[in-house]
Amino acid sequence: MIKTVENFLIENKIENKTVLVGFSTGPDSCALALVLDSLKEKYNLKLILCYYNHNWRKEAIFEEEFTKKFAAKINARFLIEKAPEDAKKTEDCARNLRYDFFYRISKKTKTDTVFLAHNKNDNVETLIYRLIKGTSIKGLCSIPKKRDIFYRPLLDIDKKEILEFLSKKNQEFKVDTSNENIEYKRNYIRKKILPLFLDINKNYLNNINNLIETSINSRKIIDNVVTTIKKDIFSDNKIILDKFLSLDKELRFEILIDFLDDKLKQKDYKTIKKLDNFIINNKNSRISLNKNQFLRIKDNKIFIETIFKKNPLEIRIDKTGEYFFEDIKLKIEKIEKIKEEDIFFPPAKKNICYLNLSFPLTLRHRKNGDIFSPYGLKGTMKLKDYLINEKIEQEQKDKLVLLCKNNEICWILGEKISENYKVTNSSCYKLTSEGI
Repeated sequence: MIKTVENFLIENKIENKTVLVGFSTGPDSCALALVLDSLKEKYNLKLILCYYNHNWRKEAIFEEEFTKKFAAKINARFLIEKAPEDAKKTEDCARNLRYDFFYRISKKTKTDTVFLAHNKNDNVETLIYRLIKGTSIKGLCSIPKKRDIFYRPLLDIDKKEILEFLSKKNQEFKVDTSNENIEYKRNYIRKKILPLFLDINKNYLNNINNLIETSINSRKIIDNVVTTIKKDIFSDNKIILDKFLSLDKELRFEILIDFLDDKLKQKDYKTIKKLDNFIINNKNSRISLNKNQFLRIKDNKIFIETIFKKNPLEIRIDKTGEYFFEDIKLKIEKIEKIKEEDIFFPPAKKNICYLNLSFPLTLRHRKNGDIFSPYGLKGTMKLKDYLINEKIEQEQKDKLVLLCKNNEICWILGEKISENYKVTNSSCYKLTSEGI
């Protein structure tokens, strides 16, 4: 097992860095931590054990103490965090909270390497689970050995070998009692379904793992083909409709799977066929992908349309200074005297302007009844009409940040200033917006 992990380190060029180890106190993570401890000097690795207490099992308090003692044994740091009291007690919620913990700790410790202890048995269980729910060739690849900052060096090692390794090391570990609860689907597969496989073929674990490896190889070939085709049928991250329709059905399906990878909960044949049929039979319409996103067809393009939830809050501005709204910082400075040649009326997409203003003002998203006098034009129009005339997409409309005087727009940040608030004398305000 040590040699397998060492080869993994070499293959992925992991050395001279901090490695976070997802630590549950179970046999897999204990074995992984011990193996890494035996290799840390040779590859100059600094280990940090990361334990996340999901706050739904009484024995978690003992696991926290076990983590501290184990870290001391291998002379490693440890980080422990507990889930909020009101967190949902579901598998999906627990997983999301745990991975969020890893991402936050990776930023805090300035590392891009998190080791997780999934093994060959976990890989097979995941495949069976996906087959039952419905999946694609990509789903047959099961758990990736590397994804983003996460590495899984034990995927080629089965549970039996892990337990034998711990026995030889005389290393104790904890057993998660929730793993015995067959109400959880993965536990049901492990406890009830996989033992039946053993009755049919004692080598089922390796045989299914071979299928996973074959699927990975096939997926690489498909990905290469899709990458080549995308160069011809994509424009600005949108699919050109007529070029898409000219492809064979099988290629259309793979393009959709790639394009909608993180947007669909189900990526099985039935789901992809439904979307493909929708595209074939529509020229200007949309179909729901999830609760916030649609697959949209418009102007010979296929693209993702996101329903943006506007922030109902407003930031009141009573004086000069810096103000923060979502991911934008707005700085307002008083200019006592400005030369005429220095006055800058920004074209669209600029993030600096000079305006004649009076306080109070508000920083917010658009509302019904907003009015606007675009710079360079006479008269006032509804903001809604201005946005239609400018052909701004619905998703972008809802993201716009506005500097307002009551219901009148002074500046659409990054887009356009108001004719009514342009500089008319040497005294004015300088406004600068930037992302944070």
